[in-house]
Amino acid sequence: MEVNILDGGFSAQLSTHVGAKIDGDPLWTSRFLATNPDAVYATHLDFLRAGADIIETNTYQASVSGLMKHLSITEEESKNLLCEAVNFAKKAVKDYTKETSENDKIENKNPLIAGSCGPYGASLLDGSEYNGAYGKTTHREIMKHWHKSRIDILVDAGIDLLALETIPCYQEAETLVELLREYPNVKAWLSFSCKRNSLNIVDGSNFEEVATRCYRMALPGQIVAIGVNCLAPTDVTPLLKNINKDEKNEFIPLIAYPNSGEIYSSTEGWIWNESCDSIENFVPEWLELGIRYLGGCCRVYSENIKSIRKAVNNFKTKLQQ
Repeated sequence: MEVNILDGGFSAQLSTHVGAKIDGDPLWTSRFLATNPDAVYATHLDFLRAGADIIETNTYQASVSGLMKHLSITEEESKNLLCEAVNFAKKAVKDYTKETSENDKIENKNPLIAGSCGPYGASLLDGSEYNGAYGKTTHREIMKHWHKSRIDILVDAGIDLLALETIPCYQEAETLVELLREYPNVKAWLSFSCKRNSLNIVDGSNFEEVATRCYRMALPGQIVAIGVNCLAPTDVTPLLKNINKDEKNEFIPLIAYPNSGEIYSSTEGWIWNESCDSIENFVPEWLELGIRYLGGCCRVYSENIKSIRKAVNNFKTKLQQ
């Protein structure tokens, strides 16, 4: 069983390196591509040292138009900054590989870089990425063009695959899969933003139906996994448990990288509650469901990634006994 360990919440880990405010910024963490690139590099390195097989570029809320607007830079400068985001990740991988070259116990010897592509709604700065309402009012060609301008740069800069993540509406998911077909040699995962205590993505569509439909729309083998991210760990199993239930059907690799389980308040920030349970406690049941890509999202630090890696190894050991 091959399981790929992802990194964690970039914002959370980045906060350990910077003193500036991160949440609430229209560019979120991508502003630091321009203002503190050393912290971006250090954050990537943290996750690699924690055992991540795949790290994501710091481009979730970055776009050519967004960087131009909020950094007051030219289109060319914006494109160069997106390219630099890939280069920071590459440098971290190169330096990590060098520092561990003589350590035979290292499991993530050949880390990959995923180009992070968050939803179109995040660029609207109106909270619509949390409900997906823009899917009904935004022409698909507009979303396609917005995503393509960033994907072109990430692919040309040399990412290993794309992370199409936190998608809140079926219209955008289908648009992304159609766009992905224009890059037949590029692989990607597709993960959705889902409602709490629900079987639906946040626009109200049934997650399983939309996710499996998108998986089958793609070119064969192009989507490496479908799944969910940035939701409470307790919500993962109900959403994924039936996708590979029928052994007669094609096995679909799944991905999950939930948040810490805390709830975000615009006035109080992240709020811990007693129902939060550590991600590593869910690892055995998730692997049995077919999850093959596993990591963390908001408020998941590098130390948590270490614990997830350990839980995966423990599960594999039990299988071999």
